[in-house]
Amino acid sequence: MRQGPRRYPDAFDRRSAALSGTMHVSIIVVAWLSTFYAPETMEFITYEIELVSPPPALAAEEPEEATQELVVERPDPEPVQQEPEAEELPPLQEIELEPEPIREEPVTEDESDVADREVETAVVDLPEPEEELEESGEGLEVRIEGLRRDYPAYYNNIIDQVQRCFRWQDDGRRWETEVFFYIERDGTAEDIEFLSRSGNTAFDFEAMGAVDCAGNGRFGPLPEDLPYDRFPIKFSFRPQGQSPDTGMLIEVMIER
Repeated sequence: MRQGPRRYPDAFDRRSAALSGTMHVSIIVVAWLSTFYAPETMEFITYEIELVSPPPALAAEEPEEATQELVVERPDPEPVQQEPEAEELPPLQEIELEPEPIREEPVTEDESDVADREVETAVVDLPEPEEELEESGEGLEVRIEGLRRDYPAYYNNIIDQVQRCFRWQDDGRRWETEVFFYIERDGTAEDIEFLSRSGNTAFDFEAMGAVDCAGNGRFGPLPEDLPYDRFPIKFSFRPQGQSPDTGMLIEVMIER
């Protein structure tokens, strides 16, 4: 029998086997040497503590919250004033009064003389005659007559304007109303009032409304040379009949 060629182990296998053997030997040596080394034992220090609980009476008291005292300042009481002792008054002394002298009674004047003097004083205090006439019907008539004589155009315009504003439908009965008013310097009518009334309320207020209508700038300013700041006027309204053409016929008069 013929044998084949002889095979030798691989070099790498020999190296691995040597390395493995070396490692095992080293481990065995280290294990053997470790038997000669004894590590030092660590010593621990032990403290013994004894806990003792205090009795209940000696237990720490809880601190109470400090309460703030409220201090109220009170004013000092006022000292009581002692009433002064009543002083003893000296005894009253009697004083003799001298009798008063007898006064002479004034001589009384005769009542008729006193009345005469009062009348004289009243007469002195009366207003001027022209102003006195203005308050009476006579003074009013004098002024109106002067206006008609000296200023006929202004006088007639007053009548015309009142006629245009007076719109009364005649009912066949006779009425009469007197209206008094003042014409101011600028021509406006003021202080309109009744002097007498007819008994027919509608007729009366239609007459007053006519004066108010005409006195709203229709009269025109008073004449410049008229010596009055306001002029009194009295109107007498008297319906006289009705015309079929015009529908109304009215007579408006300034009474004298």
